[in-house]
Amino acid sequence: MPVIEFAIFESWFGMISVVKRDGCIISLCLSENDVYQEHREIVKRFPTAVESDQSFKTLRTLLHRYLKGQPVDFDIEVDISDLPEFTQKVLEELRRIPYGETRSYSEIGVLAGCPKGSRAIGQALKRNPVPIIIPCHRVIRHDGSLGGFSLGEKIKKRLLFLEGVKKT
Repeated sequence: MPVIEFAIFESWFGMISVVKRDGCIISLCLSENDVYQEHREIVKRFPTAVESDQSFKTLRTLLHRYLKGQPVDFDIEVDISDLPEFTQKVLEELRRIPYGETRSYSEIGVLAGCPKGSRAIGQALKRNPVPIIIPCHRVIRHDGSLGGFSLGEKIKKRLLFLEGVKKT
């Protein structure tokens, strides 16, 4: 049986909840819930999960630095193996986008072997279970406008601003 651990961090950005399965991050959520609501949500999704702040110490430090506007390389192991193969390929491409830079949906499409698949790319990004670590917020429309974001346009704009992106 897999070991599932979670932690909830409070930040100026809201609550951040993170879940690991067998040592790899499988979920990261940003929410406006309070800590108790977030705890209930995690336990509902992952009934066997145990809270463990200690095993998230490195990630917590990286997230703290990131939310202070410091460039961070999230060299953290994630497990996205439950996702379709195409989605995995797209999300792996996103990890190559440097801090403070953006790529268009069509550019990611070319890199993922689907040059005319901007919509398919958008759908793959929507399935990203670990935003920020896999930076789907760095993908924008070819005209420089934001495009969609699973956590909402306001959060996407804030994350890009935090990274110093002025293009949108």
